[in-house]
Amino acid sequence: MGKKRGCLGRAFRIGCGFALCLLLTAGAVALYGLWTAPAEPELTTEERATATSKLAGVERSLRAGRPFETQFSEAELTLLAQQYLNRERIRGDVSVTLPEDDLQLSFRTTVEQLERFVKLDQLPSWMGSDVRGALRVHLSIAHNEPYAELESVSLYGVPVPLSLLGSAAKGNWFQRLDADSAATIRRIRSLKIRDATLFVTSG
Repeated sequence: MGKKRGCLGRAFRIGCGFALCLLLTAGAVALYGLWTAPAEPELTTEERATATSKLAGVERSLRAGRPFETQFSEAELTLLAQQYLNRERIRGDVSVTLPEDDLQLSFRTTVEQLERFVKLDQLPSWMGSDVRGALRVHLSIAHNEPYAELESVSLYGVPVPLSLLGSAAKGNWFQRLDADSAATIRRIRSLKIRDATLFVTSG
């Protein structure tokens, strides 16, 4: 009987392992399809200039303490995120979407680039050098201050426990900015997402 139970136990473990492999493979294939699908229409030169100008206007108004109200589309946010990566010399591609009250950033980069921000020693070795994933951040106003909280992270379509990211997964991400930038950001009084558009207001 003991030998029979041992065989059943091994069969159960093998079955679970096989199912997990199928799940990981399906996730990888799904995300690979997402990244190799035809890209969304790019912004025109005029639209790119408008997005950059709006961001510069927001920064000037915040630093001067002037009230303002503006909005950014998913395409504009994607452009601004990519420009940030380029300025910081971070190799990779990003895409921003706005589901519900969250900001979701899908990315493709390398392990070396990702290690500049988080420790990856606990991630699986099968991941390889090319990293594809997504993170979802909830935006809100809490205690009269803008708040950005990490809700979820996935790699190749597979959820990653936030505990692996340590302190990077906790607290308000706006507070991770330098002191001057954090003080400026605190002047924002409203962050709302509606119809795939981010509305930002300072009063």
